Amino acid sequence: MTGGSADIGAFLEALNFAALRHRHQRRKGRAGAPYVNHLIEVAHLLASHRVEDPEILCAAILHDAVEDAEVTLTEIEGRFGGRVARIVRELTDDPTLPVWQRKVVQVEGASSLSEDAQHVRVADKISNLRGVLTSPPERWSLERKLAYYGWAAQVVAGCGRADRGLLETFSQVHESGMTALQLERLAARRRGGGGEAQS
Repeated sequence: MTGGSADIGAFLEALNFAALRHRHQRRKGRAGAPYVNHLIEVAHLLASHRVEDPEILCAAILHDAVEDAEVTLTEIEGRFGGRVARIVRELTDDPTLPVWQRKVVQVEGASSLSEDAQHVRVADKISNLRGVLTSPPERWSLERKLAYYGWAAQVVAGCGRADRGLLETFSQVHESGMTALQLERLAARRRGGGGEAQS
């Protein structure tokens, strides 16, 4: 983080806020990691790629708060300012839509996101791809994992104004993950299972 003590204080306040609001939530993966671990990873990915703007980092920590933790944008704006709230709003799915349609909207709307929001979106997808590979949800079949990788690539393809390094990291993580999943499919076929477990 490039700012002084006030910027660090704001980031820590966002982290504490998110930890409290997401305290009962865990990732869907087999490991059941605390949800806040994902938020920290997204912020760390940004900072490690020199996206160190404190408001973007705060938005990264808070990007799922409205969608998953019953936080309002008004509350975020009051605590963390209008810019952070705007980034979070851009990254929040419409809860009135079915899941499949939310995924379509993410693909179709990616190019319209602000540069700030695109940074966070790409970092979020990097974190999610890693999670799908290392600790997928219990009932996810191989085909569902592959489908998620394909969808994430479509979303990130629209984030052309995101940090170049983040986009390169996404490509590397996506490529290595796809290779691992294809090898998993090949091994399953050799065992006669076909990799088509019920999702």
